[in-house]
Amino acid sequence: MKRRNAVIKEVAYYHPENVVTNEFYLDHFNKMGRDITPLLEITGRNKRYISKDPNETMLTMGIEASKSALKKANLKAEDIDLIVFSSGTPEYVQPTNAVKLHYAIGGKKKTTVYDVNCNCVGMVVALEQVCRVMRDNPKIKYALIVGSEQLTKYSRFEEEITYSNFGDSGCALLLENKEETESGFIDSDCFTDSTLHECINFPAMGLSKAIHDKHLPISDKLIQWLPFDTDEAFASAVDGIDRMVQDNGLHKDDIKKYFFSQFAKKNIDMVREKLEVSEEKFPYIGDEFGYTGTTSPMITLAKTLERGELARGENIVFWSVGAGITCSCVLMKY
Repeated sequence: MKRRNAVIKEVAYYHPENVVTNEFYLDHFNKMGRDITPLLEITGRNKRYISKDPNETMLTMGIEASKSALKKANLKAEDIDLIVFSSGTPEYVQPTNAVKLHYAIGGKKKTTVYDVNCNCVGMVVALEQVCRVMRDNPKIKYALIVGSEQLTKYSRFEEEITYSNFGDSGCALLLENKEETESGFIDSDCFTDSTLHECINFPAMGLSKAIHDKHLPISDKLIQWLPFDTDEAFASAVDGIDRMVQDNGLHKDDIKKYFFSQFAKKNIDMVREKLEVSEEKFPYIGDEFGYTGTTSPMITLAKTLERGELARGENIVFWSVGAGITCSCVLMKY
């Protein structure tokens, strides 16, 4: 049935030019007497983009991605009615990074702007929330969801997962509020297991101590990443996808692509095998970009479109997981 809906209009991404391959990290940890080859195989890493510019931040990367998305869509900043900025490594707490981005691109005054921090699942959560708002508010014609991460900047050099796994990137997703369309947002699902809330902490000892404790070592101001099992989080994706597909009168064969968190290739393969769908339905870009946190599912979408592997009217699924842990899943018709 045709109705008003939020439809993906354009997506663009930005990454630094500097490429760092696995060899650097293998050598780095070999000097500590550790072989991280098994970790790199599980995560599916090959290279990642890491900024060498001290003036490049998650904010500047988000601004570049936003400008690129607007240009590709042939839109101006004045056309945007809503801006949401997602990051687990925000450059600013006050004002919001969305406010600073709004200024940088020259947004109009009648614009709603705010940040979301759901860590790595942020852009998927923002997608769901913004789509629901747009469906109920015809005054929002265009919305800009921006994600950006610089997890490498805050990683402890001795922690394998954070230091060797992450890459820097910004990504911008433009949504258009369309009348009488069969495309756009369909449904969503969620999963939260807060018993793991102590496994990932940034800053490790909390923000107040990071600022006020003069004797706190630098490592306790960075990301603390304790080992934990991600299998349950990724397994929840299977249940969520099955429910959404069935509730909306679809079959798994009706889903063209699944845009997942690029945290680990092993986990993606586990979900794909349980769903019993072909490998080409789960595009993987973590071998090129590393793990880029909140942007990873959306960059996967962008790369899929660049390869011409997705057409309008095809069903797609976004899924990702954030620290704590919390997961979000969105079903859309592209």
